[in-house]
Amino acid sequence: MPELLLELGCEELPATFVRRAYTDLLSAVGEQLRAAGVLRSEGEAMGTPRRLIVSFRDLLERQEDSEKEQRGPSLKAAFDADGNPSPALLGFCKSQGVDPGSIRKDDAYVWITKKIEGRQTLALLQEELPKAIRSLSFDKTMRWGGSRMRFARPIRWLLASFGGQVVEFEIEGVRSGIESRGHRFYAPEPFKATSFDELLKSLRSRHVEPDPEARRIRIVEDSEAIADGVPMMPPELVEENVFLTEWPNAIQGSFKGEYQMLPEPVLIIAMAKHEKMFPVRAEAGALTNRFIFIRNSGEDDSVRSGCEWVLNARFNDARFFYLEDQTRTMDEYLQKTEGILFQEALGTVRARADRLANLAAKIADATGASPEESRAARSAGLYAKADLSTGLVSELASLQGVIGGEYARRDGLGDDVAAAISCQYDPARAAQLGDSSSGRVAKCLIVADQIDKLAGYLGLGLAPSGSSDPFGLRRAATILIETAWSWPAMKTSFDSLLGAALHGYAEQAITLDAHRARSLMAEIFANRYPVLMPEARYDILAAALAPDDIAGTTSPRTVAFRVRCLGDLVADEGFVQTATRPINIVAAARKKSIAIPETPNRADLDSPEGAELLGHIERAAPDVRKAVETEDERLLADALRSIGAPIVRFFDTTLVMAEEPRVRDARLALMQSAAACFLQAGDFSKIVQEG
Repeated sequence: MPELLLELGCEELPATFVRRAYTDLLSAVGEQLRAAGVLRSEGEAMGTPRRLIVSFRDLLERQEDSEKEQRGPSLKAAFDADGNPSPALLGFCKSQGVDPGSIRKDDAYVWITKKIEGRQTLALLQEELPKAIRSLSFDKTMRWGGSRMRFARPIRWLLASFGGQVVEFEIEGVRSGIESRGHRFYAPEPFKATSFDELLKSLRSRHVEPDPEARRIRIVEDSEAIADGVPMMPPELVEENVFLTEWPNAIQGSFKGEYQMLPEPVLIIAMAKHEKMFPVRAEAGALTNRFIFIRNSGEDDSVRSGCEWVLNARFNDARFFYLEDQTRTMDEYLQKTEGILFQEALGTVRARADRLANLAAKIADATGASPEESRAARSAGLYAKADLSTGLVSELASLQGVIGGEYARRDGLGDDVAAAISCQYDPARAAQLGDSSSGRVAKCLIVADQIDKLAGYLGLGLAPSGSSDPFGLRRAATILIETAWSWPAMKTSFDSLLGAALHGYAEQAITLDAHRARSLMAEIFANRYPVLMPEARYDILAAALAPDDIAGTTSPRTVAFRVRCLGDLVADEGFVQTATRPINIVAAARKKSIAIPETPNRADLDSPEGAELLGHIERAAPDVRKAVETEDERLLADALRSIGAPIVRFFDTTLVMAEEPRVRDARLALMQSAAACFLQAGDFSKIVQEG
């Protein structure tokens, strides 16, 4: 079977774009081939900063012939009064290329069986490959030359081969062929390739390793082999280097030992985040003045010399600002934030510090913190943004929080406060602290930071729209949800904390629309759950998110608890139907503005089955409350099942909407009590049942 080989060559893509780009291209081409009926096996994809490669080794040469049932004119229009074919029928048969004698009739229309000849795969690919390439999306795009197409970087060549033949098409003036390119500097001359294996072999002989996993192994093994110590190689930094290079080579360099007086986080962040280098620790664990750099081209000595010059210059600047910073205290830096604006309508960073302090302390109290932890949370909130006025952060913005934590420790604010400030922008680091006092204080600060941001921007109506989220409010909601899921003590609804945050703004005479902020935050949360819980059925998520229950929607632990419970209960379709009936009855009554008593009057039920059901609800109620409080989905499921059969017996014998108002009200109140129990698991009326 012939093989499809596609290589899209371009200017260097940002490292974070490459993996997604070649994966999306593989998916897009695969879907086209599958829809055309020529796909026989799954494809392969690889990528480097300069190329996206896709291969399908086993395609049909042409589509199989098929038949299609085509409806023609109505019987009335197809024949005249004598039963002869009308012009309409003759015209239809001519357009379809069939003989009028081959038509079939049903009660209303004439039909034909139209034979469709399969197309050659090569011709299909000429149409579909350009569509697949144009379908790729990126976080940032550009135009080049006279191009109207938006793409991550300019396209420079297109290799498209099917069974050794060129798949001819053109994109923005670049015509496809069977030529590729080697390494930009080591082997830039074009060469021909018509198969995946041939392309890989030719690229490797021209200083390009197309397989990202092979590049990863080479980077890790070579770095460990040449390091005078243990290189620090976090997976995300290794991944970035994988997609910054086509032919990775590890070299070791060093910086001046005098710069080791800088705080360790400054050294690490400058090397890893800014220069993409791997810092090196001694076997004993201390940070050395060595680093590993992954070069893509050039000579070892010249690249090493350049890296060392750049790093020493950066550290020299950092040392200047660090020494300047030592002349001031955290209180002085806090006061200087009076001149930094948080947002035009939301006041200064200094004003925000007071809000964060109060909010962090309230979160600590709400999560059962000790008085010492509450004081630490207040202090962390107060000083969290003080380092924005330091010289070192002005020089290296990525040190926000990290350097604040260092200075807080220097000023004796305590380990819990320092740890919280240092990881306020990195929830993963806070999670690593676990259920320690530092971890809890850090989580209080993180939650306060995100809630204050949501309250302010949403209170101004600055909600995300489409793909635009300039203030990172979706990320703020994601951080809150994930923090709550990892922190059992965080049972408080974020809606109540939003109210506290809005109160903080009001105390500073900043006017916000509280109702709008609440509804917008609930909307953002509701839209984040499907992304963060992809394994949950859409209807179960809809049932867990009652539209009028803002407190429930903004309580991530409640949502997760409901999803787990519903996952257990929805397998029984009969039970779902039973649980849905009281919910629907109560909803219909409220829609008609029927007043329902809070509790049912047993004597007014006038139904033995109703009295029996009320007894079951009363006995189940303590378990329902306990299950919700302890997030025990099995206990809740068992409690709800215990009232399922009594509800069925009640409906089999009793009419809820009785003519006598006293009886009707009692029975509606009974349904309301049953619905209240079921709604603890979710709105069963949202569950989609088959059939």
